[in-house]
Amino acid sequence: TLEFVAMTSTTPAPPRARRGAVFVAAGILLSRLAGLVRLQVFAHYFGLESDAADAFNAAFRIPNFLQNLFGEGALSASFIPVYAALVSRGERKEADRVAGAVGALLALVVAVLVLLGVLATPLLIAAIAPGFTGAKRELTIALVRILFPGAGLLVLSAWCLGVLNSHRKFFLSYAA
Repeated sequence: TLEFVAMTSTTPAPPRARRGAVFVAAGILLSRLAGLVRLQVFAHYFGLESDAADAFNAAFRIPNFLQNLFGEGALSASFIPVYAALVSRGERKEADRVAGAVGALLALVVAVLVLLGVLATPLLIAAIAPGFTGAKRELTIALVRILFPGAGLLVLSAWCLGVLNSHRKFFLSYAA
């Protein structure tokens, strides 16, 4: 393995790969900067230690779990390698069929989970934020019900990211 590391560390990447890496890095940088701006605006209007901030942070954890599980976990490990391999072999029709089937199945599963999540929000809050009571609990429930569908869209956007990356379109997907 040392020989492999030595070979790959001295071999320069092809220009197309370097360009793709630059677009990925630039997209991630823009995304992180947008997140920093969001945090600054949030801190300005709600503070970092208030009931509203606590409710938002707790509410954000639940849909974020859905995104991490489906959008960045199972999807990255299963769909993207299969789709990318089909595209690289020039099997465009089969790649389109796989992408369509996975996209439809993913949309159905995520829609059901979002609906169940919105309906079961009070139970989820009891597990995620057990100390929240009164107005703080009600605000957290309302925020989760607002954020949950957005998490479903983010899972579907991860599917789009995989498709775009397979076609070497990096910047837009990572910036979004």
